[in-house]
Amino acid sequence: MKRFKKVLALVLAGVLALAMLTACDGTTDPDKIMPDDGTVEVVMTINNTAANKGLGQVEYSAKYSAVTKALLENWLEWRTNGNQNTKYREEYEKITAELGNVKIVVGLTKDTTPLAAQANYNPARKASFKYDSIVADSSTYNLAEKVGVAFVTTSDGTVYQAVCLFDVR
Repeated sequence: MKRFKKVLALVLAGVLALAMLTACDGTTDPDKIMPDDGTVEVVMTINNTAANKGLGQVEYSAKYSAVTKALLENWLEWRTNGNQNTKYREEYEKITAELGNVKIVVGLTKDTTPLAAQANYNPARKASFKYDSIVADSSTYNLAEKVGVAFVTTSDGTVYQAVCLFDVR
């Protein structure tokens, strides 16, 4: 009986050691978990469009999606007021201040003033978003490693979408 308990304890210790090695597939990184709001489709479409043009792939980032959402909300707040371009840029600087050396290479930039941004592809209503524009300049696109995706629904029910590509090197 004593020997049986020792063998059982040894077997159980082995089972526990093996159990520790399972479920390490890397999907538990909260920065890589995509929300169910259409983000998965956006990232897949961008990467498929890039692959068709012989360009690299970008990786989704929840952290940079939060930055993208803040930038989209800033753009929506100041887009129709041409006198507020300075305020738009000030808010942009506040939002991006914590990025450090990380640069936005495609998407909402400081130079995208509210009036000028209305003519740009990004941001756009979800139904009219053009993914080809993201990969149009391959030299800029190839600088990016991460993608941030954001959706904002306005009070009138219009869904706006923004995509920003980030150079994190």
